[in-house]
Amino acid sequence: MSRPSLRRLLVCFAALPLAWACASQTPRSSYDIATAYIEAERYQDAVRETERLVRVQPRDLQLRMLAAQANEGYGDLDRAMLHLEMAEEIAPTDGEAAIQIGLLEQRRNRPDDAYVAFRRATMLAPEDMRAWRGLALMAEGLGFDAEAERAYARWVELERTQGEMP
Repeated sequence: MSRPSLRRLLVCFAALPLAWACASQTPRSSYDIATAYIEAERYQDAVRETERLVRVQPRDLQLRMLAAQANEGYGDLDRAMLHLEMAEEIAPTDGEAAIQIGLLEQRRNRPDDAYVAFRRATMLAPEDMRAWRGLALMAEGLGFDAEAERAYARWVELERTQGEMP
């Protein structure tokens, strides 16, 4: 083996530990980066990242929910609602989007719309306390006392069975 070839070989062997170290670290996905931006309350960066991801995978439920969260944090509640509505369209039997719509409508001070969303959520996710809590509060606020009473009772029952109450 000639001298230059041996030198190249030695350089390659010296670089192997670095290459192995780099290969062992899993690169962070764009989803993880967007999630980290949200956790750090860097909503503008999170919106940029999630909107890019949604353009690539418009029918991804998880991305739509993340984009809604990013847009809400950024203060664009209308855009957040569009993502939640698309999430509902993507997974019409999943109650999470309906719950999130109800919560967002509460924050937007739209009790009628929140009420409708929470009613839908209780049908799609009958074991989810958040759906019943939202329905109870919205029904009571709208004066639907009998429905509010039933929703409060179901909420308490779920808290007991799911170990949330002493």
